[in-house]
Amino acid sequence: MANENVIRSFYKARSDGDTKTLHALLAPDVRWHEPGNEDYSGTHQGRETVLKLLDDLKQATNGTFTLEPTAFLTTDEHVVAKIRWSASRGETHVRGNEIAIYRLTSAKIAEAWFHVDGYDPKALSEVFSLP
Repeated sequence: MANENVIRSFYKARSDGDTKTLHALLAPDVRWHEPGNEDYSGTHQGRETVLKLLDDLKQATNGTFTLEPTAFLTTDEHVVAKIRWSASRGETHVRGNEIAIYRLTSAKIAEAWFHVDGYDPKALSEVFSLP
């Protein structure tokens, strides 16, 4: 599977709630780097840890967290995805843009970094605070 298709499949699986496909697309020792100073920020190591993080973010937003890829740039080892995202919790809504950089090995996501822009930091904290 071409690297761009791996990432397209990843976003579709996230949208569909397809945990089996997400599991298959993540390397066992995946490293996942979330920016900022939020409850979920920092480096997350391992497939099960990352899957739990993704589920926690979905649960925190009552399933309203959406990610819409708008462009991709690929190399032999990396895929950069430009993303529009939004999420709500109660009456608070937040949206923004991000650049996601994925490093792939053997058609699996081995590492990911995220750079976010154009959002309300206070709303982000309210929407994505984890229990």
